[in-house]
Amino acid sequence: MRSFSSYVGSHVASHVGRLSRAAPSGGLAVACALAAAALGCSSQSSNDSGDAGMGTAPPDGQAGSVDLNPYGVPYPSNNIGTKQRGLGGPIAGDQIQDYKFLGYPGGDLSKPLQTISLADFYDPEGKLGYKLLDLGVAAGWCVPCNQETEAIVPLVPTLAKQGVVFAQALDEGTSEGTGADQADLVAWITEHKSNFDEMLDPENGNLGVFFDAAEVPWDAIIDTRTMEILQDGTGYSGNVQGDLSPWLTWVAQNPPSYPTP
Repeated sequence: MRSFSSYVGSHVASHVGRLSRAAPSGGLAVACALAAAALGCSSQSSNDSGDAGMGTAPPDGQAGSVDLNPYGVPYPSNNIGTKQRGLGGPIAGDQIQDYKFLGYPGGDLSKPLQTISLADFYDPEGKLGYKLLDLGVAAGWCVPCNQETEAIVPLVPTLAKQGVVFAQALDEGTSEGTGADQADLVAWITEHKSNFDEMLDPENGNLGVFFDAAEVPWDAIIDTRTMEILQDGTGYSGNVQGDLSPWLTWVAQNPPSYPTP
């Protein structure tokens, strides 16, 4: 099997896109032409969001049903949307829908595919030790996606102690324009030695409502107390910890934007 690293090495020139993620400092994102600062990929495939929230997971419930978090608290349902807050923004971001995926919790390939729900990360009482969820989308052919994932893996243990949890969805494998399948996800996890939740979202069946399917990576930073979307955007800034640090400070200094149980 051809490795992801050898494949993407031949695609650097054609797959560097633009960065549209708002920088945590509030400054404007720079274009990917300044590749040392930020990188993004583009795909020629079209996007179909499919059945929101259920795109790649077994139909274990109806869209709009309320799931429970790991300690039995119903997932928020009153302020669902796609709007981000943005650092320093006075208006709360929307709460992200409880999307469901098939994947490997913790990147553990010794177990079969499982349903991973965003309700798994909802932690209004802090019992799970979560403060922020970094939710991302990557593609196997995308150079910046590979770079970002390689940067995340060694940071996971340290950031977990600070309350950060990661989950990443693979939308395409090494074949641009073709939705990722289980074999692609297994190869991705094996290549990167992923130590966080890895999932399938073929052709952005769930998360395509947030970004143009022609651009990856995409990341959203979520306040796990309420599942408020604090920040989201495409491109890799080159500094995972730097992107998260201001929001850890924000969460520590501000009450939840929405009522909690």
